[in-house]
Amino acid sequence: MVLVDSVRIAELVAGAVVAAIAATGFEAVRRQRVAAQAVRPDLALRGWRVLPKAVPDVWRLTRAALVQLRRREPVRGRVVAMPFGHTGDDGDDRAARALSAALGSIAPNSIVIGVDRDNGFLLVHQLEPTRKPSDLDPLQLR
Repeated sequence: MVLVDSVRIAELVAGAVVAAIAATGFEAVRRQRVAAQAVRPDLALRGWRVLPKAVPDVWRLTRAALVQLRRREPVRGRVVAMPFGHTGDDGDDRAARALSAALGSIAPNSIVIGVDRDNGFLLVHQLEPTRKPSDLDPLQLR
């Protein structure tokens, strides 16, 4: 609503209904305690580290687009694997994996594919590979 500057009653009601359904579903799943997660405050406070990574990533992707326009060759990305220690089944490790996947994909050049729990790697796709650990794991959860 903020982005489109609309305050129509039908849209407000629809948004409230969808939010209520989502909250009810979330609470129903949480009460089953199938997969316990606990986001520690120190993990949540690391979220700010992601935002400064977005500016250089926009520049990298703009440069890659301009190179592709000039050369008419496709730009090939790369999947990079880096050691990642949070492969356990406890709540802290689950929370670390969820945060690294969600917040690690905010910067446009790096998309976290997932965690290879068998081998202990964080898998990240980068259009312009940087190989810097701070770009691959901006939350520094290794």
